[in-house]
Amino acid sequence: MAAEFLKAFPILETVLIESWQEGAGVGNPYTSTPPSRTYGLPRPLTTPIISCANRNCGSGGFDVFQDIAEMVHEKLITKEFVKVCLGDERSPKGGKLSRDCINTLHYRLTLKYEPGHWSEKN
Repeated sequence: MAAEFLKAFPILETVLIESWQEGAGVGNPYTSTPPSRTYGLPRPLTTPIISCANRNCGSGGFDVFQDIAEMVHEKLITKEFVKVCLGDERSPKGGKLSRDCINTLHYRLTLKYEPGHWSEKN
């Protein structure tokens, strides 16, 4: 079943995303393992906003809706993107907003079109 937001794109069956994030809140803090810089397994996209891993980020995330719209317009199947978080980083002690969140999402979108549409012939 397609995600609710995909109703805006009736020719799409599903959108798959592969991603990795860099910045605060990524990697394994218990082993000091740095975050992976390779795409994870493809998974269906269920919302147009990808969450930010930074626990101090408020109102953040990565909006991929416009990227999907551009891909459909350009009749693309796969494309890679890099996007900076939309949120603000709060002080860890709960104070005022201190600065823009600088977490970055690296991602690849793969569009699966409904059977019979033009992109399957490309």
